[in-house]
Amino acid sequence: MSLGGVVPPLVTPFRGDGAVDLSAFEANLELLTDTGLAGFLVLGSNGEAAALEESEKLALVSAARRALPGGFLLAGTGVESTRGTVALTRKAADLGADAALVVTPHFYRSRMSEEALRRHFTAVADASPIPIYLYSVPAFTGLAWPPGLAASLAGHPRIAGMKESSGDVGLLGRIVDSVPGDFEVASGNAPTFYPALCAGAAGGVLAVANCAPRPTVALHGAFRAGDHSRARHLQKALTPLAVAVTTTWGVAGLKAAMDLAGLRGGAVRAPLLPLPETAREEIHGLLDGAHAVLG
Repeated sequence: MSLGGVVPPLVTPFRGDGAVDLSAFEANLELLTDTGLAGFLVLGSNGEAAALEESEKLALVSAARRALPGGFLLAGTGVESTRGTVALTRKAADLGADAALVVTPHFYRSRMSEEALRRHFTAVADASPIPIYLYSVPAFTGLAWPPGLAASLAGHPRIAGMKESSGDVGLLGRIVDSVPGDFEVASGNAPTFYPALCAGAAGGVLAVANCAPRPTVALHGAFRAGDHSRARHLQKALTPLAVAVTTTWGVAGLKAAMDLAGLRGGAVRAPLLPLPETAREEIHGLLDGAHAVLG
């Protein structure tokens, strides 16, 4: 069980009527399992977890566990209250999740001091039957990660690491330097994946790995092998696609890229809007470019 590799934050395919398409979700897992990925995250930001009902979340965890009887399964269980996060973490564990990814609560962001967050994560970890990973994603939460928080939590026996998604490689490096060596820090930002690895990241939880898993895994492998020239070449090829399916077009772009790659992205859930048809050709070209670098 480790974030020392590439983990995709799985998308949640929806049918046209807005219902979760579990058969498409399971089909994607079947196609992704032989691509060298280190594990899978269900109920992440790119899985539209914020738009899912609890029953849907639990159904997705259960389906993922069935599809991955021996693989590393990480479940996003963070909600706005400590009590709710504890409850969802326990339910995900009961369904077979190996670890939980817990996002910073953020609705009352002006009150989310370092001490408030420390107490929240400690309480969740105290009550959790499985390891937890901290999750900072300021692009969605609007909450900057307090510089000393990871170090203050790293000694907890059930806090295993962190996903840092700001893209601030300097911050990631400072976090890595402040925690013990067995505390895994993963990058959640694909355009800075290679620099993050150079700064000490163990791996990445990366949206682009849903539609281009092999180039993303190859980048990580090249870095670990010491082939920095190839790693940089792969990063250069992946970055335009990674930007298109996150910053530019969001989940709708990622799902379109998956469709173009032969997987099943499905529809987004309202109020998210579908991808404009004019963007598909752009994403198709970027997807081809990311795969061409493999030769």
